[in-house]
Amino acid sequence: SLSQYLDAGLLVVASGNEDTIFDDIIFLKKRVQMEQAKLKGVIINKVANINEFNEIYLPKIQQLGVNVLGVIPYYKELPFFSVNYLADRLFAKIIAGENNLNGIVENVFIGSVSASAVCKEPLFQTKNKIVITSGDRSDMIIAALDSQSTAIVLTNNILPPSNIIAKAEKMGIPLLLVSLDSYQTAKQIDDLEALPTKDDKEKIALIEKMISDHVDIKKLQLA
Repeated sequence: SLSQYLDAGLLVVASGNEDTIFDDIIFLKKRVQMEQAKLKGVIINKVANINEFNEIYLPKIQQLGVNVLGVIPYYKELPFFSVNYLADRLFAKIIAGENNLNGIVENVFIGSVSASAVCKEPLFQTKNKIVITSGDRSDMIIAALDSQSTAIVLTNNILPPSNIIAKAEKMGIPLLLVSLDSYQTAKQIDDLEALPTKDDKEKIALIEKMISDHVDIKKLQLA
């Protein structure tokens, strides 16, 4: 293996549900012993219920002789991405709200029905949502603006009327123009992985805090 070739130790980050993590670590332990590699330690990530994990699963893992360097809980903020990140990945043209691209996207709504029907949808009233709709759907765009959407993705490369663009600019709601249709755009967004970027100051600060709070740094340095 690469670790043997470099004469380096292995630091493994394991994640998943509790049973999966436990099974993976058992497999890892056996594999490391077979290949005579140096397992320096394991960091367990994205744990849904950290108290339950520490009480039930952690002692079993430690009984295997595995050096557990930290157990990090699941943070619901990390899987989300910013409007700026979305715009970059979609190669979108920003036609309004350029100064408000740091908003977080938690929900995605495809505006394929009438505006009157969409306003009755609970998801449409949630915060931190984006709405995907064709640029010629003025009724949907206005409804999305009035419901304080984080951003609106305009598809089919169609610009809305100038008064709607002006309204979005005044409200500070980004309008992102893309050439794909609504279905293709939604598929692209669904496939996005929310990786932190240098501009994600809040996310970077959260990652630093969760490592500081839940990983034994001194133990890691000595491993």
